[in-house]
Amino acid sequence: MKTKSAKVLEFNSRKLQIKIDYRRCLPAVGNDSNPSCGFACVKACRLYGRNILKIEGNKPVLAVTGQEELNRLDNECLSCEYHCQAMGPGCIDIVVKES
Repeated sequence: MKTKSAKVLEFNSRKLQIKIDYRRCLPAVGNDSNPSCGFACVKACRLYGRNILKIEGNKPVLAVTGQEELNRLDNECLSCEYHCQAMGPGCIDIVVKES
């Protein structure tokens, strides 16, 4: 389901491959609970998506525990990537997988 290291969180949904690079993520780099980006990715996931991201240890992490749950919940809205680019450093990359 996911690859998690101190540097990168990578996971797949039904049609997307999502990668969050903590080396470029403002709250993760600064260990900041009130970053200038305002955790835009997590807020966007809550507003437009299905709450698959949460804040833990001053960085965005998966709020779901299993691949089936992730596939069921994720509506693949791309809002986390867009808002990270608009409000932050653009540390989220989403690739749409071919069918």
